This record gives sequence, structure tokens and C-alpha cells, in this order.
Amino acid sequence: MSIPAKILVVDGHRFLRDFLCSLLADQSDWDVYEAENGEVALDRILEVEPDVAVLAVMMPEMNGLELASKIRKLSPETRVIFMSSHLSPQEADLITRLSGGNFLQKSDLGRELIPTISRLLSPESHALS
Repeated sequence: MSIPAKILVVDGHRFLRDFLCSLLADQSDWDVYEAENGEVALDRILEVEPDVAVLAVMMPEMNGLELASKIRKLSPETRVIFMSSHLSPQEADLITRLSGGNFLQKSDLGRELIPTISRLLSPESHALS
């Protein structure tokens, strides 16, 4: 049984959002929301106050790093997981600072996303933050 949570998936590609939302919807205690870009995501953050936001690094309108910075101000309790196919060294450094290093390769999402979210939601994880 999973911990009840609200999860926001933000990516510019419809196919990937559909896949991730379907994958996460299998967790009966999770409510899953989506946004196609950073601007829409900011509205969703204010509307649903998600426990976890899964952000693509590269997106239209606003990239995931900019969005994470704004999320920290609007909803400091929201945990962030970044996803990308590749990262520059500068992006890797920013991800470490903005999310505690919570990063997944897009090729690993099917296998690693649910365990990563579950770890972030665990009471032990909250005690460390």
C-alpha cells in the first residue's frame, strides 16, 4: 500500500505524460495531475499543492530548473524529481541544489519512478529535510 499523495507530472510531450500518468495511476492512494509546460504547472501547483512534482528538464515556456526554483517559493513542501534524457554538468549541479539530486533518466522512468516517489514520501525522508 502506498502513502496517500498528490503527484504532478510536467513534460512537454503528450505521449510521455500519458505514460507516466497511467503508470502512477496504478498506485491507488495517489492522485495524479499533469501539465504540459512550466506556466501551466505553476497554476497546478497553486491549485492542488502536490506532494511531489516530476519535472522534465527541457520544456517549452519555462524549463524544469526555472520551474523548480519557482516551486520552492510557492510550495516549499513539494518534493521535486527531475527527468531528462541527458544533462550538462551545469544542469547536474543545479539539480543537486534544487532537488537534493532527485534525477531519473527518462529511459529508467518505468522502473524507477514509483520507488523514487515512494522514498520521497516516506516519513524517514521527511525527517531528513
